Amino acid sequence: MRNMGFVLFALAALLGQTYAALAVESYSVTPAVLKPGEEGAVTFAVKNAIPAGSASTAQLENVQVYFGGTVAGVEFKAQSPFIIGTIESGGSALVSIPFRVLPNAKGGAITVPFFISQKDKPDLKTVNAIIKVVNPPIITLSSDKSTLLSTDTINLTITNNGGRADRVTIKLAEGSRFSLSGVSQIYVGEVVSQKSVLVPIDARNVEEGVNSIPFLLSYQQEGGAEASELKPFAVTVRKEKSDIVFAQAGKLVASQSGVLSLKVKNTGRQNLEDLQIYLEDSKIRPSESRQIKIGNLLPGEEKLAEYRVFVDTAPGTQSTTLRLKWFENDVEKEEVASVPVVVASDADVAVFVDAKPSPIVSGGEHAISITVSNIGSYRIQNVEAEIGQSEVFEIMNAQRSQYIGGLDADDFSSVQYKVKVKASPGIYPLPIKVRYKDQSGIWIDKEQDIQISVRSQEEAGGKGGNGSLPLIAAGALALLAAGYWYFRMRKSGRAGKKEA
Repeated sequence: MRNMGFVLFALAALLGQTYAALAVESYSVTPAVLKPGEEGAVTFAVKNAIPAGSASTAQLENVQVYFGGTVAGVEFKAQSPFIIGTIESGGSALVSIPFRVLPNAKGGAITVPFFISQKDKPDLKTVNAIIKVVNPPIITLSSDKSTLLSTDTINLTITNNGGRADRVTIKLAEGSRFSLSGVSQIYVGEVVSQKSVLVPIDARNVEEGVNSIPFLLSYQQEGGAEASELKPFAVTVRKEKSDIVFAQAGKLVASQSGVLSLKVKNTGRQNLEDLQIYLEDSKIRPSESRQIKIGNLLPGEEKLAEYRVFVDTAPGTQSTTLRLKWFENDVEKEEVASVPVVVASDADVAVFVDAKPSPIVSGGEHAISITVSNIGSYRIQNVEAEIGQSEVFEIMNAQRSQYIGGLDADDFSSVQYKVKVKASPGIYPLPIKVRYKDQSGIWIDKEQDIQISVRSQEEAGGKGGNGSLPLIAAGALALLAAGYWYFRMRKSGRAGKKEA
């Protein structure tokens, strides 16, 4: 008996060493999530495992992987069975089965079974691979209206070109100046292909013009996953306005105090009661009250609103902000209007004349210098100076007009002319024309006659000739000094007004 037990033990040990153990390690699906129409692969390892306490196992022969059958939503790119062949003791073989998710596959988890065995042997292993398919809805929005009033209702059409969307709800994103009228959200339900729903919109807190309504759609995808997506929808907001027309009635000059006069006309059919207009502008500033009480304004009636203002803006057309308050059919209303106001330039130039040699003598030839100074508050451009036609002074230059260019405020520049004096002694006008463009782009022409004293040759020589300074030349210098004093005083006075 003892010998028999030893034999049985040895036989069991021998069988344990030669027994082939078929095993399958965990699988993987690549990619982890797929959409309909995409391709992937299921990968796993088939192993000839060595049991504990054994040194080796027999070979696994004719190992095969079976798959396929009726798996909804998936087709395999390889033929079944997939032949592995022989696996040595302790060895393994990596299996990768390619597949394709069909275009009509539903979202969710698809279980695909794989069967691994040796040919003509009962030992069988099963791998149930789970393929995760997502088929998200592809949602677009359209509306029957592209322009909204302050409060309006749109017929919103939801089109779904993707997977099924269940329990769809619509609300607006946090922080939006749009809101839903009377509700916090709208339940739509199932959207398979297309569905329309009425959406009441409150746009009273939204600025006029092109805006985006931030629709937030929440729904359940195929397979049960919850999802949300933001779908901005562009619309044009147009506020209902009063039928009031403004027209400028007076002139405003840059950098000066003045009166802003506006004609106010009711072009609508409703009586505007207790109309009040507030001037709210940082550049055309009221120096007194910013409120004008117009009172009742009947249809077709026109009244005048006048504000004392200081114009602290450049020349040109400026947009002035007005806030209107009134009652219409016992309902208080308010709106903000932008009114174009034309601001004229205070552009001006001073002209000074000098001559070399001095004094100017009858029959002599002299160099006349014309100095143009910008005494306005803003830069002027394209400045030209010209000596006009005169029977007294013959211009020796090739042309009468000479170009100076741009002049900043307080800046000046000169041009020179060579002239021959044809007149007898006396005082004669020298016609000078200056042409320039102001800050607002308007061309300005200034013409001025400068009185010039012509001396006789004898008188000029008796006073020391061309090298001396006759009394009449001193008078001309005094005139220049007086003009410069007036220019500086004018600038100083305007600067004081600005500071005030």
